[in-house]
Amino acid sequence: MRASASLRRNSYRGSALPVTQQPSVASLRSLPSEKPEGSSLKNLETLVTENGVLEFPETDMEDDALQAAVQTMKRHKTITFEDIALSEGVKQSVYLDYLKWEIDTESAFLELPLTIVVLISFAMLAMNILHQEQLYTMETAIERDIIENANFAWSGHFGHKGILQVHSIADFWSWMRLGFLGLVVKPGWLYSEPAPDILGGPDMTSRPDMPTAWLFNGYERPAPVANEYLHYAKVISGIRMRQSVSGAGDFCVLPSLLDPALLSQWLAKPCFPSDLGLLSPEVHEAENFLGLQREEFLFPDLFTIQELTQQVLDMEDGCAYSNATGNACRCEWCSAGAQSLRPWIDEETSRVEISMVVYNAQYGSYTYVSVNFMFNRGGHIHSFIHCLSAFVNPFLRPGPELALTLVAATLWIGALLYALAAELTEIRGAIRNSNAGLRKALWEDYVGFYNMVDWSSIIVGSLAIGYYFQSRIAASAVNELLPSMIDASLKPDANYQSTVKEFFRAAEDMSKAKKDTELQLMFYPLIIMMRLFRSFEAQPRLALVSATLKTAAPDLGHFFMIFLCVYLCFVVSSLLFFGQDLESFSTMDRALHTSFLAMFGDWDWNAMTDVGMLRAAVWFWVFMVMMVLFMLNMLLAIIMDAYQMEKYKTSDATTLWQQILDMIERRRQYIRGERVRLTDVWKTFRRQYAGKEKAMLSSDQLLSVEYLVNTVTRMPEQQALRTMVHSLKRDDILTHGFMTEEQVNKHVEKTLGSMELKIKAHGTRGERQIQAILEDVEFINDKLDFFDRLLAPGDAEYDFYFGADGQSHDQASRLWIYNSITAISEELQQNFVRGIQRIGTWQDEFECEQTELADGLREFEQLLAQSLEALQELSNVVEGMDKEI
Repeated sequence: MRASASLRRNSYRGSALPVTQQPSVASLRSLPSEKPEGSSLKNLETLVTENGVLEFPETDMEDDALQAAVQTMKRHKTITFEDIALSEGVKQSVYLDYLKWEIDTESAFLELPLTIVVLISFAMLAMNILHQEQLYTMETAIERDIIENANFAWSGHFGHKGILQVHSIADFWSWMRLGFLGLVVKPGWLYSEPAPDILGGPDMTSRPDMPTAWLFNGYERPAPVANEYLHYAKVISGIRMRQSVSGAGDFCVLPSLLDPALLSQWLAKPCFPSDLGLLSPEVHEAENFLGLQREEFLFPDLFTIQELTQQVLDMEDGCAYSNATGNACRCEWCSAGAQSLRPWIDEETSRVEISMVVYNAQYGSYTYVSVNFMFNRGGHIHSFIHCLSAFVNPFLRPGPELALTLVAATLWIGALLYALAAELTEIRGAIRNSNAGLRKALWEDYVGFYNMVDWSSIIVGSLAIGYYFQSRIAASAVNELLPSMIDASLKPDANYQSTVKEFFRAAEDMSKAKKDTELQLMFYPLIIMMRLFRSFEAQPRLALVSATLKTAAPDLGHFFMIFLCVYLCFVVSSLLFFGQDLESFSTMDRALHTSFLAMFGDWDWNAMTDVGMLRAAVWFWVFMVMMVLFMLNMLLAIIMDAYQMEKYKTSDATTLWQQILDMIERRRQYIRGERVRLTDVWKTFRRQYAGKEKAMLSSDQLLSVEYLVNTVTRMPEQQALRTMVHSLKRDDILTHGFMTEEQVNKHVEKTLGSMELKIKAHGTRGERQIQAILEDVEFINDKLDFFDRLLAPGDAEYDFYFGADGQSHDQASRLWIYNSITAISEELQQNFVRGIQRIGTWQDEFECEQTELADGLREFEQLLAQSLEALQELSNVVEGMDKEI
């Protein structure tokens, strides 16, 4: 209802009740009112002040009842913040707290462009240095080539299986010897596969004397060049193979009731426990370079493809064939000591890593290629390819791009230094303004959420810079080793193998440093997001999101307690229900993630039916109904309810563009000398208190307009009054907050209930007082409801009370008087509500002030009676005027 909304809006101190319709000021200077017959009222003059307040001059006011009513209305006249500022003044603590809030808000708002510049400059710097699109191109090409083209199980010139079909040790060696080795170490120029007979005829491979290499224009050597890979890159230092081993031991899980000796005789071998490869490999497993052994190198610079193939065969059979035929064993580990007749891969093997370093001169980058095979103890082999790339020098770029990168780096580093200087300045100010120790001063006067956000941005940004320099140092180490590696490749000597090992170690360090840098850079934009929210809070409409979350926080806290409990129940049930058949539900962390994806529409129904369609359907239906239809929609309802409340609060708030224009206008006024800066006012008080802000903000000294004008240099009186009024408004908002209509109703109901208990202590007299108050409230409510149900212009009843268009001056004046009476009624209602609130605050002192409370209630009763008499008299005046018309 509009009346209820009006009651809520006018329940705050200092709100002015609007006049429904006002004629011009000239026509309201004197509004004669002829008294009706039989009345002692001679003349009633009214006027409207500049603020739109109805005034009743006391001249020629002979009617005692009317004079009493006017005096009563004057006593209950709405007091505005301006009246308080002019008559009483403003506490210094309230005024300075408002100034500090205004200065901090404007400072935070002005940081918004800077924060956006920081974000944009960081994004440009990261993109121009990392060039992720180029790294994606190279790494994807390598991964796809190994997956699709490293084939075995050949039929003619076509391999039927690839790395994804490696399920046994024999499959691994077939893939290594027939697929991967020939893919990386190309024996010659490759031609298309043979055509079947049904397609007719000769093909390229059936022609005699086909060249195995081509010397193209500009080439120094025929293609394919030695160690060339994917036409545009080269393999540096050959191929390295190594593995992690789980040693044999008495770790077999055996039934305790059986004879261990018998079981041992039956198993006939030890167990080799390992946790690797239980599920599909993840990135962190491929990036673990610790504990790898049985290192073997395949050197294309030293050996032909046939010799490398023989080395792989020796690794597979542990040099058994070579020893039998009297040939030299090419597997170093196999031929070492007691390992002469042991294959390179055995049942102890838990992980095999095949790595190589690829250099792409087109983009100037190194790529550490790691092909991993995880041997789990269920007998399955998981394959996983992982590439880690880094640029030789990210600043070897075209001139315009390099200039843009340097500008972005300058802006970003400058912003970090600016934020650091600002925080250190604030810390110094907090220490200076506090009389306590260093720790207490920082905790009480400095530590805050957004200060921690600022420090997080500084720390994370500094760590990102540090990690980047670390990655560049690691890349420089590889660059320094590259010339010696090239010399060793062109002219192999006795130091070739040691050079290769040193180069691989440097490439590992470079890859890990580059990965750590990317991980550190990933966190920085999230910190910048929090700084953006800090700037958004300085603008009411931009702060709508954060304000919504703050308002909804209590309800969200209770909701998520229920949500997490219900969700955890479904996760555990999915783990028990699907875990044995689906990898995505096999562990707690995977079940948490998979169930979360299912809530947002990402699920694999065909895989879920492995446990049975009916069983999967029951679980899926219950999960969707509970988590999606109920829980997620309840979450949205909570957020939308808080959003509607915050949207209502900011319905009249200043827009972003208007706030910018206001700041520009204030700047112009300052230049013209029409106002002073709030920072200058703040500095004036700081000088008075010798920089002790804490003492300055705690003072309750009353400030007046004259004091501010005389104390602050060049401060106009209008600005002094305006800032004092704004400080009172802000203090009122902080004190009372925002009350919804439901909260107002509950407050009134609670106050009336407590007052009823107190008054009942007076017996019959108290009950009569309660009944009188209830009747007055019901009367006022009926009036509000009556006017609230008036329709719109064009309705007869609405036009009778509010329509003034086309009416004469006398008619409009009489109509305005009636509307003024309505406004006075609303004001009386407001005064009544405030009286009840005051009574509520006096409850604790009621026992010692019973007599004063009884006198106050009698006075309140008299005021209501006098007000009703005044209203009756004024109504008689209006009726007399209507009769005369």
